[in-house]
Amino acid sequence: MTNPNAHLCISDLVEQAMRRYGDATALITSDEQFSYRQLDERARRLAGFLQAKGIQRGDRIALHLRNGAEYVVADLAILKLKAVKVPLNELMAPSELEYCLSHSEAAAMISHASLPVASGSMERLSVRISVADAQPARAGWMCWDEAASYTGEFNPGTAAKPDDMAMVAYTGGTTGHPKGVLHVQHRLALNLLAHVICGDVRADEVMLLTTPLPHSAGYHLQACLLQGGTIVLATRFDPEGFVALANRHHATWTFAVPTMLYRLFDYLAETGKLPGSLRTIVYGAAPMSKERLEEGLGTLGPVFLQLFGQTECPNYITTLSKADHLDPGLLPSCGRAVAMLDLRIRKSDGAIAGPGEVGEVEVSSPYSLVEYYKNPDATVSAIRDGWLRTGDLGYLDQNRYLFLVDRAKDMIISGGMNVYSVEVEAALRQHEAIRDVAVIGIADPDWGEAVVSFVVAGRQVSEEEVRAFAKTVLSKYKVPKRVIFVQTLPVTKYGKIDKKILRSELAH
Repeated sequence: MTNPNAHLCISDLVEQAMRRYGDATALITSDEQFSYRQLDERARRLAGFLQAKGIQRGDRIALHLRNGAEYVVADLAILKLKAVKVPLNELMAPSELEYCLSHSEAAAMISHASLPVASGSMERLSVRISVADAQPARAGWMCWDEAASYTGEFNPGTAAKPDDMAMVAYTGGTTGHPKGVLHVQHRLALNLLAHVICGDVRADEVMLLTTPLPHSAGYHLQACLLQGGTIVLATRFDPEGFVALANRHHATWTFAVPTMLYRLFDYLAETGKLPGSLRTIVYGAAPMSKERLEEGLGTLGPVFLQLFGQTECPNYITTLSKADHLDPGLLPSCGRAVAMLDLRIRKSDGAIAGPGEVGEVEVSSPYSLVEYYKNPDATVSAIRDGWLRTGDLGYLDQNRYLFLVDRAKDMIISGGMNVYSVEVEAALRQHEAIRDVAVIGIADPDWGEAVVSFVVAGRQVSEEEVRAFAKTVLSKYKVPKRVIFVQTLPVTKYGKIDKKILRSELAH
């Protein structure tokens, strides 16, 4: 018997959803509102325009856009064309942008007019579409309004095939050039279903999205469309605006990174205002302070759902469920493997770890990457016998809950002993004056590497007090040799603490 699931394609799933929900409200932005039918028609027009300009099935189309209706329309148009999406974060430096456009061999690019572009890569693009924002559309580029109102024919061609390229997504690039993560139609279809199931995305959802669509929010947006929900899209996050939007539209679901939630908790504590309709807050991208998470649970109730994933296996490797959040002992965990995949821990000697033994997290998933695009060495290094090496270090407890202890590259070896920065950070956050902390290792002539902590304090506190506290909760060799106080911690464009910047600051 033929397995119909083997032929699932993300283009088909999303196209069917757009037709299925017709006049239901699909998208609300600050100045526009679209039904499913209107959004689908706008995407069809853009697909027709791109096709008329020579863009074909399999061509790479780069999206360099802020959150807005334009991104959603372009995303849907790419699916109609069976083209390949190259999502680029708006905060990319011109040199990063240049590399990604060249490496992906992008044939087209859609960009907001005020975002910087890398001039060297522009000439290689056969189609350049500029979206006017604070600045008028770029001279010499095609205008978005013209492209999105095209009235010519669109030929959808033959159906998508499961192994057709569908996306090249670039990693954060904290070391060297970003790597292009290649996903195909079938695997993204399964991943979309995982987002619906594991993210608890329901048919009556009102999904408030404030994080960049090229990253996790974009996957969840498609999940909401698949379910027939309504998306409320904001260009950025600020606590006051978030609560106002949530209450105005009766938002039920949102995604956030920990730094956003900390700001939200502070705002709620200060004002007493609450986003009363929220029933699901999905968070991820970085570890969250146990103490602050308990604060959020006390304020908002059991609405939190943690995810752990990565670009190579988008968003859902493990989840810590809403019910799990009610067990204080599980709050440091990122949960258990989701239903579609398997997970194991491999120790440094190559053996599979038992409960409590630390090693690298490996994943066997039907929706992990096919390969690193044009990088066979990186592919061979990352995929071993069908298992994806995540680069994260952790352990499983007796009930197979995963506890992450560090990124492999962030592990500190001090005096010959392994120090996991995540463990030190979690310990320091127990101090009532510490609001946030990041720990790195720096070269040291005596220790090999010395443990250094960057601390954001909520009140006046001394280095001696922090170190004295650390000695009460950590082994001696894990206690920071230096404590550096900062106003804020730098974050990457994906919301993770940028330890590369912290290391460079110490180097100068």
